[in-house]
Amino acid sequence: MLTAHRGPKCAVAESALVKLLFHVAVFVLMVSSWLDRTLRPRLAFPRDPRQLAERQRWCLDIWTAAGGLPKGATIEGFSVEPFKTSAAFRSQCAQVTIGYRDAAGDRRDAHVVAKFAPKANHLRDHAIFVLQGNHHKEIGVYRQLAGDRHVPLPRCYFAAEHPSGNLCLLMERVAGAIEVTERQGCPAEKCDLVVEAMAELHAAFWQRDRDPRTAFLTVVPNAVIDFLAEQFVGPDRALFGQLLRTVWRHDGQAPTTVLHGDARVGNLLFPPDHSAGRLVFIDWQAARKGKGVFDLAYFLVLSVEPAVRRVHAERLLDRYHAALLRQGVQDYSRQTLGDDYRFACLLTLAFVSLPLLSAESSRTSHNQAGLRELGEVWTQRMAALVDDLDFAWMAAHTDLDAAALQAAFRRSQGRASSHAHSPA
Repeated sequence: MLTAHRGPKCAVAESALVKLLFHVAVFVLMVSSWLDRTLRPRLAFPRDPRQLAERQRWCLDIWTAAGGLPKGATIEGFSVEPFKTSAAFRSQCAQVTIGYRDAAGDRRDAHVVAKFAPKANHLRDHAIFVLQGNHHKEIGVYRQLAGDRHVPLPRCYFAAEHPSGNLCLLMERVAGAIEVTERQGCPAEKCDLVVEAMAELHAAFWQRDRDPRTAFLTVVPNAVIDFLAEQFVGPDRALFGQLLRTVWRHDGQAPTTVLHGDARVGNLLFPPDHSAGRLVFIDWQAARKGKGVFDLAYFLVLSVEPAVRRVHAERLLDRYHAALLRQGVQDYSRQTLGDDYRFACLLTLAFVSLPLLSAESSRTSHNQAGLRELGEVWTQRMAALVDDLDFAWMAAHTDLDAAALQAAFRRSQGRASSHAHSPA
């Protein structure tokens, strides 16, 4: 059974302090954001696709210095084209096309993806986005882990952030990469690639909490969990808050590793051929430390059609466990993995229900479009998971009222679906 070890007065004081610091930080960042928008000071890097197009020389120098230009080649063209401007949860992105003539005299094109901070309609939205540390985590991943062959990253030419909330990433455009839409869901034949890539990442950092390369990532602090747990609204808010506290604190217990944190199919680039190429994860803004199986549960719940998940989940868990053992993970039984997977499924339900139920403080206007686009699909897939939950297991392994939670989940589906369809 999971129980809290802090006294109630200590917990209340800690939670109150987090609230106070949150509001102070939001205010300071709102002022900073206003100054940045008003004065638009020149940064060491472009702040959006338009500025990138204006700073052609800067971009070409960065790309060339990072080894993008083949030896003996000469540059002959440069263009910037924004893309996926309406896609859910996307930052501002553009494709840079660099034309060059190689040493043999043949004309070729190189393609680079440029990523910048998302646009936010309101200063508070932008302040909360910055406060989450999304840019810091993503930049840290590319700066600290890009050289590790176990981390499924695209090649990075440049990565930098600014305290004002600006970001600039220049990455390779993976040739021939296949993208699968969230609505389509990941087909069974591609799930094996995802499981193997996750296991390789997780095994590489398994219980290596003191690895200096990952010092910028942490487990979620209890005070932050308490704060988020209090953001639920509605008649079941206390029960959902208790659920979030229970399962997220379990996620922070050993063994922990490096997580992508948002491993849905929309953040995966598949190779054109299973026998060649490599699966690549993009959008590392939610990276953190926790139980590796969270990435797998999050993926299976949100990105796989329920009929596919029900048929293949146990097989994929077996494959994930075998891959961990093959890569040196010890003292982690298949039964323990199964229990951790059930906790992770519950965490996914609670974690994703928070913005879908319209109470999360980080539900920015930018993300609202994403929630409207994906909310219906996610709600349906989470409802199917609720149908499959083992409430007897839940009652035996947690202090939660399993029957009350089952009823609360049922009530929440309609509310979440309603919010997902609500206008901006």
